[in-house]
Amino acid sequence: MFLSWFCHKFTISISPVQNVSLCTPAPTTSSHVLYILVFHMLHPITKLHGKELFDVWRQCILCHLILWKEGVYHRDISLENLMWYRKNGRLIGVLNDYDLSSLANALGHQGNERTGTVPFMALDLLTKEGQQGKVKHLYRHDLESFMWVFAWIFLRYRQGVLLQRSRPLDGWATLDAIACGDKKSAFLMGFIKYRPPDLQSTIDISLWALLVGCFRVLQAANSNRIDDMCHNLEVELGWTEGTYKQIDAEETASDMDDLLGKFTGTREWVKLSNTLPL
Repeated sequence: MFLSWFCHKFTISISPVQNVSLCTPAPTTSSHVLYILVFHMLHPITKLHGKELFDVWRQCILCHLILWKEGVYHRDISLENLMWYRKNGRLIGVLNDYDLSSLANALGHQGNERTGTVPFMALDLLTKEGQQGKVKHLYRHDLESFMWVFAWIFLRYRQGVLLQRSRPLDGWATLDAIACGDKKSAFLMGFIKYRPPDLQSTIDISLWALLVGCFRVLQAANSNRIDDMCHNLEVELGWTEGTYKQIDAEETASDMDDLLGKFTGTREWVKLSNTLPL
C-alpha cells in the first residue's frame, strides 16, 4: 500500500475567552503538526465480475486469516469493506475499515458486543442471544460473512452493475437482525433455487458452482453444530455416555486452517484458483 507523509508547522491563535476560562495566562500562539495520509484510490468489489471478482474476494479472505491469527479481529466483513486497486496490471485486494475491530492483546474486558452489518452477519450472531452479546464473535463468523458478501454480489450484480429489477435478497437490508437471520436461514436451506436464469458464460457458471459449494460447506457446519448440541443434551440427560463437546470454543490457528480448507478444497475453488496468476 502506498503511503505518503506531508508535514507543515502552523500556529493557531488562542482566543481571549479561552484565557479567561483557564484563569491563567496563556501563550497567544500554539504549535501543531499536521499529518496527511495518502493512500491508493480504492474501488468497491462490486465493480468486479468473473475471475477478477473471485480473485479479490479470495485475497481479502486470506488477508483476513493472517490478521486474525496475529490477533487483529475485523468483525465487520461487509460489502463496503472489500475493495481493490490495480498495480502493474494486477488486482490487489484490500480489506478495509477496522472501526469495529478488536485486538487480542487489548487491555481490559472486551465483551461480546454486537458488531457487523446485518445482511452479511453470521447466522449465530443474528439470533436473540447473538444480539444480546451472548455469542462470542469467532473467526468462523467472519468467514461465513465472506460467503454472504459473495452471494450478495453474484445474485444482485451483472458485469459490475447493480440489477435494476428482480434483485434477490433486497429485504435483508431493511429487516431487523433476528428477522434477517430467519430469512437467511431459509435461504441456506434452499439456496439452489436462487440460480440466476441468465447464466451463460463458463466463468459465471463456475462462480455459481463455487457459491453452491461454499454454501454446502456452511450447511454441513451448521448441521454438525446441531449434532453436537444434541449430543450434549443427551449427555446431560444421561441418555448416552461421553463428555460435552465444545460448541463455541476459542479457535486455534489449526482450527482456522481446517475450516478455511473446507472452502478452498471445493472443486470450483481449486479450479478457479488455478487460473489466477501466482
